[in-house]
Amino acid sequence: MKHIGLKIIAFLVGIGFWFYVVSDRDSTIEINAPIVYMRLPETMAIASRPPLSLPIKIKGRAIDLIRLKAGGKEAATIVIDLHSVELGVQQFSISSENFSAPNFPQVKYVTPEHTPTVEMEFDTRIKRTVPVRLRNVFEVDPQFTLIGTPQPEPDTITIAGARKALTRIFEITTKKERFQNLQGDQNLSIALDMNTLPPYVYASDTMVSVKLQIQPLQRTSFQGIPVQLIGSYDHKIYSLLPATATVEVTGGKGVLSKIRQNDIQLFVEFNRFAIEDADSLEPTVRIVHPVQSFQVHPEKFYLKKENPLERLPDSNATQTPPEAKN
Repeated sequence: MKHIGLKIIAFLVGIGFWFYVVSDRDSTIEINAPIVYMRLPETMAIASRPPLSLPIKIKGRAIDLIRLKAGGKEAATIVIDLHSVELGVQQFSISSENFSAPNFPQVKYVTPEHTPTVEMEFDTRIKRTVPVRLRNVFEVDPQFTLIGTPQPEPDTITIAGARKALTRIFEITTKKERFQNLQGDQNLSIALDMNTLPPYVYASDTMVSVKLQIQPLQRTSFQGIPVQLIGSYDHKIYSLLPATATVEVTGGKGVLSKIRQNDIQLFVEFNRFAIEDADSLEPTVRIVHPVQSFQVHPEKFYLKKENPLERLPDSNATQTPPEAKN
């Protein structure tokens, strides 16, 4: 037992010496190296889906290989220079000249028996402006109402990429997201769904903002609103009964405070009575301001027709009695 300490020290020294000898030897391993595409001319664009990585073999001291793998994906890469590419499909042969591991100069690329290649297609780079479409659901609290239709800002996005790819893109959408129990005005930032774009197509923005005008819900009645009979008809004979109505409007408190009597229009087209073969019809309602709903009282209006003969004067009452001639 008195030599247990020396035994432990000797064991640790032996392990350290073994690790030093092993780590100093050259080894070969396989890694999945990311591909870096660089120096693409501004007038050109990638029109295909080239690989993002390539399996390769590298060799070096074991300790360097361990450190390289611990350094992450960017520690060793395959670099493809695109400065002299032309339109169409091209192939790039991968060799030691494409291998880059700047922090590990002693690590080398192992040339395989069959030279690997990367095939790519190139097209003219263009720009295009497309509209943004919201795919979001905005649900307000039951005691509130949403004023108007939500619109993105900006409502268009500029995209850039290969001509063939951009001609097939007609819009860019937001990511699907549901907003619930909203109260009061909101200014939301919403992400665009970049996954809907082809590879190597870039957008000028990745986010849009949406301003929501949300007001407390309120109900107001407007009485004595005239109901107009419109179209081609004899105004002396035809009219609507009753001639006025009460309109009950439900909407945002701020919006309802701006509505006046003349902001509400009620009318019935004269020819609808003949087309629908009805003696009473619901009126068409137009309200200048955006509201949630409305209800008209009464719901229907009758077409009143006066008898023209009743409007003629009584002929007997205007004739001169025979006795008066004498």
